Amino acid sequence: MAKSLSHAERLIEQTGADLENGEFPLKILNDESVYHEELRRVFTRSWNYLGHTSEFAEPGDYVRRHIGEDPYILTLDETGELHAFLDSCQHRGAQFCTADKGNTSHFRCPYHGWTYKNNGELQGMPHMGESYQALDTDDVSLEEAYLDTYKGLIFGRIVDEGPPLEESLGDLTYYLDVMFDITEEGMTVVTDAHRWESDHDWKTSADNFAGDNYHVLTTHQAGFEAENIDRGPWEELPPMEERKGKYNHLAVAEDEEGNYAGSLSLMVSYDTDTLMGYPEKLRDHFNPELSEEQIELFSQSLYYFGTIFPNTTIIHAVQAGGWGGPWACIRKWQPRGPGETEVISWWLVPKELEDDEEFMERSYRGWESLSPGGAFESDDLSIWNGISESSKSVTLETRKTSGNMQQGMEGMSDGLEDPEDPMFGPAEVTEYGGYYDERHSRGLLRAWYRQMSKGRPQPNGDGNDE
Repeated sequence: MAKSLSHAERLIEQTGADLENGEFPLKILNDESVYHEELRRVFTRSWNYLGHTSEFAEPGDYVRRHIGEDPYILTLDETGELHAFLDSCQHRGAQFCTADKGNTSHFRCPYHGWTYKNNGELQGMPHMGESYQALDTDDVSLEEAYLDTYKGLIFGRIVDEGPPLEESLGDLTYYLDVMFDITEEGMTVVTDAHRWESDHDWKTSADNFAGDNYHVLTTHQAGFEAENIDRGPWEELPPMEERKGKYNHLAVAEDEEGNYAGSLSLMVSYDTDTLMGYPEKLRDHFNPELSEEQIELFSQSLYYFGTIFPNTTIIHAVQAGGWGGPWACIRKWQPRGPGETEVISWWLVPKELEDDEEFMERSYRGWESLSPGGAFESDDLSIWNGISESSKSVTLETRKTSGNMQQGMEGMSDGLEDPEDPMFGPAEVTEYGGYYDERHSRGLLRAWYRQMSKGRPQPNGDGNDE
């Protein structure tokens, strides 16, 4: 007798079928069984953002981060090597860390005193000579995630399955260079992260920031109608009613295997060199390793926002309407349960400008504008929370209701163009994409479906269907 599909497997199967038509089952945005499979199938084998190298100035520096819901300690050991250890003692599983960050050469378990070096090796335990005479300490070390970095961004995954980080990022590296490697000294994380919790699914916000300009027209309308405010470099652009979105572009990047790696929305001013609102002295520090096209793209841009699969959002922007900036930001949509997410937002600036008080004040206001108390975040959260509530409904489950992401598919959108300009880099880039194209949403969900349909990874790193 054939094995019947579980509830989660049926929803995964429906997702694959619906995506052929640019649709998806709304139920996957708040379903307990799907959520628990995501933790095992998506987050274990994906590269998860953990931190930035600028957060580690001295040996012994550590921060506490998560892969999926698993707590990890990201440390810099005495030799300068980064590690990410599961916050769990090998004796009884007790956790070591009660702080989000700090500096230490060792981690001592508060339960029975087992002590580990900051490279994960077991140092010893109380009464070791009497109680563990035959224990080979070389065989006992903390569970460690696989780590890799790209231009200061540190990523980790639990199983060694799939391509290395740079291959996984694929075409997206072109845009990450523009966003996070624009100057010789690179970007640096400033102050502690903003953190808040929200009753929405991590996929909702990952999708929103993957390139959804469509929602801005409605969700943030009130903010853009504000008057008598300094518009900064946005003054250089024609009025919104004349732009009609033609400066908006959508870049969908693939990894080296042709799978969705991430996507982003970008606004380019073409003939107007806005330098994204940065002071002119930034030109003196441009990274000479970047291409002329990358420098041109940065110089003529006003914002980028995008998502690296699965749950990392990247922003580099000057805020419209005089709300501050420019600033760069990395956000993590930290899963906290079915339909629940913790938002963690780190602020970054070019290292060369961190002592410029006037710039730092403007940059902070830009970053703050997307905090819970800012001009835009509350607009999004109130809507995302409603999506979470309705998505767990029995009605959607009973009727197998599908949501829509068909913009840009054949017969759906007029006026989509692919600009032939090397400035836009290697990704698939469309004009008008901000309003009329939802390929970023379809790409992100296809990546989700691809990981989910592989089944759970096995201990040897092989992905197998159950």
